Amino acid sequence: MRWGQEPHEGWAGEKLPDGSWLAPTRGGGDPDPVAVQAVCGGGWRSEREHPLPARPANIPRDDRGLPYGPEYDAWIAAREAAGNACWEDGNAAHYQALLGHEPHTQLILDRSDGGPRHYLDGKPVHTGGILELLTDSEDWLPVRYEWDWNVEHALRAYFNLGLPAPARGVTEPPDVSVALPSTAILRWRSRDQLKGRP
Repeated sequence: MRWGQEPHEGWAGEKLPDGSWLAPTRGGGDPDPVAVQAVCGGGWRSEREHPLPARPANIPRDDRGLPYGPEYDAWIAAREAAGNACWEDGNAAHYQALLGHEPHTQLILDRSDGGPRHYLDGKPVHTGGILELLTDSEDWLPVRYEWDWNVEHALRAYFNLGLPAPARGVTEPPDVSVALPSTAILRWRSRDQLKGRP
């Protein structure tokens, strides 16, 4: 799990049994890590380590060779909890203090089964999706997210301009497109805000 944006992208760094730490481009493998620690690409490292339980022995496997069972599920849950604790460490001790906002308020570029995709607060953002963009006046502006899946191309945010009262319902309001920088602060629209909207 990663959070934030370069140069302050964070992740749960993995410690091996010999005390060495895996590079950020490598994760997991053999041997299993024994602890994780919040790390930032800018050089910051948390003072807290979160130990990881040892992999259970003799885990049963299904017909496809995948592990399963209560012991396996508990081991996975403990690893996820340690990763979440790293996010909390990085957020509280470093990210918020440094930038003044939480990392889940920015779009994170990651990969999905279909290729590159942006995520907001851990959820995939789809083309045409409606988000809210924080403006300089501290208002939240509804915008439509658009991207062509080319990592070299900028994201676009579309929003509607206003119309005089007599024109409303007669013609479509014009829309404006702006490049959306990686540092933009965004949030999902709440269900209450979407009620009554198409």
